[in-house]
Amino acid sequence: MYSDIELIINNKRYAVHKSILHMASALFRRLLNDNIRVLEMDSKDIREISVSKAIEFLYKGTIEELQIEQIANIVKLAELWQLDKLKDYCYLFGERIFRDNSQVSQRLEDIDNYFINNFLDITTDIRFLNLSVENVKQLLSSDGLKVSSEEQVFKGLSQWVKHDWINRKKDLYSLMKCLRLPLCSVSFLLKEVRALCCESVEECQLLLDAILWHQFPQNRSSLKLMNSDIRNLDRRVLIVGGRSSDTPGLIEMYNPTTNSWTNFFKIDINITMFSAEKFQNNLIIFGGWDTKENRLNDKVYSFNLHTKQLTDLAAMNKKRFNATSVIINERIFVIGGDDMKSRVDTIEEYNIIENSWKIVASMIESRYRHASVVYKGKIYVFGGISDDYLSSVEEYDPNSNQWTKLSPMKWKRRNFTAVVVNDSIYCIGGHNYMGIVGQVEKFDPRSNSWTEVSNMPVKDYGFQAIYHNEKIICFGGMRNSKIQVYDPAKNTWQIIGEFPNQRVFYVALILERSF
Repeated sequence: MYSDIELIINNKRYAVHKSILHMASALFRRLLNDNIRVLEMDSKDIREISVSKAIEFLYKGTIEELQIEQIANIVKLAELWQLDKLKDYCYLFGERIFRDNSQVSQRLEDIDNYFINNFLDITTDIRFLNLSVENVKQLLSSDGLKVSSEEQVFKGLSQWVKHDWINRKKDLYSLMKCLRLPLCSVSFLLKEVRALCCESVEECQLLLDAILWHQFPQNRSSLKLMNSDIRNLDRRVLIVGGRSSDTPGLIEMYNPTTNSWTNFFKIDINITMFSAEKFQNNLIIFGGWDTKENRLNDKVYSFNLHTKQLTDLAAMNKKRFNATSVIINERIFVIGGDDMKSRVDTIEEYNIIENSWKIVASMIESRYRHASVVYKGKIYVFGGISDDYLSSVEEYDPNSNQWTKLSPMKWKRRNFTAVVVNDSIYCIGGHNYMGIVGQVEKFDPRSNSWTEVSNMPVKDYGFQAIYHNEKIICFGGMRNSKIQVYDPAKNTWQIIGEFPNQRVFYVALILERSF
């Protein structure tokens, strides 16, 4: 039968008909016109058998001799070519024929789990933008969706709808019902949600109900469509160590959803003022002060959060305490500190896979009791102490192994905390020669500029903070045991509870699941 176009896929030619491709997806309708006779498609990692099966489906509406091991790759092709019916066919085939086969179920589950576990990274990816409406509903309804706020989920939905607004706006109401709109702030609802979702009475009603949820909590039982369950309920915060007679080695677990505490474990170590990072199921602890031996420590420990086993790793090149650490992929950087003789400007890089250390470029200025964070693959170091209290800021690029001096903070400070929130870094609390610092400063790495925001209600130092559900949570400090929460959207603070064991110079780390 005469064909009027050739598809070139991975250097192989397939004779097909424009009319078939036009009916198959909006992608082909955009790409094809009367003058095109050859169309080369970007199909990286797509197997030849997947292309053949896809073309067979386009002509027959079914696939003969489909094998379960072919499904994942065909689904990937269907996402690239926007073949929603083909993708649905593959899922139904697997579920119908192999429902009781656990191995097959796992393969099908892996396809869905990729999107659930990487939601923030894939919302601008063509594979996400080409998902069918049913797949998007399944994704947005998932309790396990890996996000830190419901506002991120709405932004992902917005990306998907706008990708083909004409054809997708009719599905907006049904997709909005999959969201947990009460978890969005009122300002976000009025600005972002309202801008996208007020073309129908039903959409407006959902938006209004979400606002009423905030304004009239006593009437929430009547708002039946409002799902307020927080996703990722297993997210926890680990509080590790600290300088206190009651807390050496003690790990406490905080549930930010319920605002409750439990004792997790007590590690058999006698060190304090160390730094630590979490990698997979392991807590890795660096340096610090050995309270039993009364000396500096260069040891490195790995504590398995599942087995509760403590293992020695390769020691650092230099003994240090009051340092900071950050993690970038499979590398951990231990930064600055004090070696009892001088303030340290050296940086050590730990390769987790190789269990090895190397010295990288030193900071411009030596410091300890400072704060460090990672933003877009670069390390930012703030304040601390050298010969004097510091307000200076430095940026380290691991790719070039170079440090750059940036605009300083307004306030000199040490023993404070720094937290990344979207495209800003907040520096909170601390201490200097004038006393305790209650001021909070927000740094924009893109413009290298600072802005002051609302002061802490209870100013302190020696504490740590984490970012969860669009809010910064600060735990205790040298002189108080309050849990203080800052809302960047509203620029307001709130005290929500007490730190059960007051401690300072501890480490706070977020777990993606509980153990």
